Amino acid sequence: MTDVKEAPKHDAERKRMDAIWWGGALIWIGLALGAEYLDILPEIGDTGEWWPWIFIGLGPWALALNIYRTSSSAPNPTTWDWIWTVIFLAVGLGAIVDFGGEIIGAIALIVIGGVFLLRALSRDE
Repeated sequence: MTDVKEAPKHDAERKRMDAIWWGGALIWIGLALGAEYLDILPEIGDTGEWWPWIFIGLGPWALALNIYRTSSSAPNPTTWDWIWTVIFLAVGLGAIVDFGGEIIGAIALIVIGGVFLLRALSRDE
């Protein structure tokens, strides 16, 4: 059980981790959009669009932060943190490998369901 004095510290640390996530995400999105504007963004697969680059950067960024949070004293990532990570990774991977959207969506749903099950089964109550 969490001590009452620790709750504000835990909330502050969670807000700090959220700020780190958003700071990195916005920097990556800005870099991708800037590269697109300067016409130096490489093409991925069959598309010359800029948006896959957003997910190619956000997926690994989210995964790195989740792994850091899991292995450090920072608050553990929530189930939704893992779900968004899987979605970002799936869309980015789909752009690189050029799978059909249906198979990536199916794989993402299976992984998300697995995350829900693992989190539910691993809870100590």
